[in-house]
Amino acid sequence: MNVFDAIRQRRSHRGEFQNRPIDVADLNQLIEAARWAPSPFNVQPWELLIIQETDGKSALADVTEHAIVAQFKDAKFLDDNSRWMRLTDSEWRKHGDGVLLAEHVTLPKPLQDSPEKLRPVLKNAKSLAFLGHLGAGKMPAKEIAAQVRSAPLLMLVTMNCKRYPPGEGATRWMWLSMGMAIQNVLLTATSLGIGVQFVSAPLERAEDRDKIRQLFNLPAFHEVITLLRIGYVDGDSADSVRLQQSEFVHFEKVE
Repeated sequence: MNVFDAIRQRRSHRGEFQNRPIDVADLNQLIEAARWAPSPFNVQPWELLIIQETDGKSALADVTEHAIVAQFKDAKFLDDNSRWMRLTDSEWRKHGDGVLLAEHVTLPKPLQDSPEKLRPVLKNAKSLAFLGHLGAGKMPAKEIAAQVRSAPLLMLVTMNCKRYPPGEGATRWMWLSMGMAIQNVLLTATSLGIGVQFVSAPLERAEDRDKIRQLFNLPAFHEVITLLRIGYVDGDSADSVRLQQSEFVHFEKVE
């Protein structure tokens, strides 16, 4: 698979993985891909924690579950999410961005054929926080936690903040480097038939990141960047949409 094909075919895999571990050779390729990412002054600030044992996966699944329950109680979080939720495939393609609601939550059967009925709800998503306090987040929290727990491999990506380049923009360039290392992993995974999903919930709050740092004995100078859920996938990649080039490309100056 050439690089551009990998770019076009890469997707966040939210479904189940094949029930088999990641081959040692394939894991080494993912690690090598991160190793050869560019960074300012070649500081290479990335650190990878590979988690394959049950105890580590269960610990991260528990943090994930508690974090999602908390998110369903957070009015601002719900409101921010609603901006990027698309109810129908046609709406999704028209906007060229965001995500399909049905791919993130299991809708009740009466709404699966008529998701447009949820539009008034999305427009007032922050008002749903009271449902979170009544336990509405427990079911999706358990579903996502189960996916984390059953993943063949988890990769916790951290940034070694002692490895910083010179200049006032040091932190900015380090974050840029982290993104490039992660993208290298994603594209290599795609070329190997491996699916990857970002698990963001347990990293949203500082208190949860601190808990993860303690669970895995991470030094205080390691900034937790992302958690990747990784496994082999079957079949073609899922569909996706993007903005048209004319909507984000500017020549010479912004009109």
